[in-house]
Amino acid sequence: MDIAAVKQALRGPMVPVLTHYNADLSLDLAAIRDNVRTLVGRGLVRGQGVLLAGGAGGDFPMLTLDERKLVAKTVVEAADGRTPVVVGAQDTNVTYSIALARWAEEIGAYGIQLAPTYYYPANEETTWRVFEAVHEATRRIVIMVYNTHWEGYDMPLELVARLAELPRCRSLKWSTPDSGRYTRGVARFASQMAVVDNQGMYVMNHLLGGVGFITHLCTVWPEHELAIWKLLEAGDYTAAQKKVTDVTWVWNEVYGRMCQTTGAEGPGVKASLDLCGRRGGPSRLPIRALNEAERGKLRAMLLEIGVPDVK
Repeated sequence: MDIAAVKQALRGPMVPVLTHYNADLSLDLAAIRDNVRTLVGRGLVRGQGVLLAGGAGGDFPMLTLDERKLVAKTVVEAADGRTPVVVGAQDTNVTYSIALARWAEEIGAYGIQLAPTYYYPANEETTWRVFEAVHEATRRIVIMVYNTHWEGYDMPLELVARLAELPRCRSLKWSTPDSGRYTRGVARFASQMAVVDNQGMYVMNHLLGGVGFITHLCTVWPEHELAIWKLLEAGDYTAAQKKVTDVTWVWNEVYGRMCQTTGAEGPGVKASLDLCGRRGGPSRLPIRALNEAERGKLRAMLLEIGVPDVK
C-alpha cells in the first residue's frame, strides 16, 4: 500500500465524531449527520481533516455492534466522499473487530482504528494476534494502530515496528507517557506510517514528519484547529504553537478535567455544542452530563478562548 497516498488522505485534524442520542437514548442519526455535514461544510475535508466514527469520543463502549455499524454508515454517508472516515474497531472481542473492519470496507470507509484488547492484560503476542487476525480477514482497508497505554499496555517501539510490516498497517495514532519515547516514535515511523498525534504535541509531531492530530475542540470550533493545521503546513511553527498555547491548551485543561469527572470524552463536547446553539444532547450510562456548575465553568472558558456563537 502506497504510504504517500495514505499520508495525503489521513492528513490534518482528526475529529472523533460524537454519537448523539434522542431523549430516550436511542441513536439520533439526524444529529450525527448534521454534525458531520457542519464539520465538512466548515472546512474539514480531504487533505485537511479526517473523521473518526465510533471511537471513544463516539461512546463505542456504550453501543451494541449493530449500533456501531449504523453510526459508521451514517458518518460515511454524511461525509459523502469529501472527508476520509476512519471507523473505530477496537474491542475486547476480536470477532467484533473483524466484523467492524469488514463493515468499514463494505460501506466505503478509508480506514479502521485498532488497539490492543483490554480488561485482560495485553502483551506483545496477544496484540500481534489481534492485528494479524483483522489484517488477514480484510482486503483493502487501512489499519491505524492505536496505542491505548492508559489501558495498562504501552506498546514497545519494537512491536509497532513489527505491526508496520503488515502491508495495510499504515497509520499510527500515537501517544505515550514518556515524551522522549513519543518523539522517538514519531521520528522512527514517520516514513512508514501516517503518524497522528494523540498527545497534544501538534508542532513536534508535524516537525518530525507526522500528518495530523486528534482534536475534540475541532467539533466545536473547526476554524481554529484548521488554522493551526494551515500554519503547520506552511512551516510557521511559532505561530501554530501560539494558537495551541493560547487556546487549545486552555480548552484541554478544562475539558480534560470534565472527561475525568463525567467518565468519558463526549459530555464536555456535547455541552459545548449546546452552549453554541448546536445539537449536543444527553449521554448514556455510566457517563453523565455536566452539572450546572460545570456548564458555567465550560461557558466561561469558551468565552475566554473566543469560541464564536456561545450563548
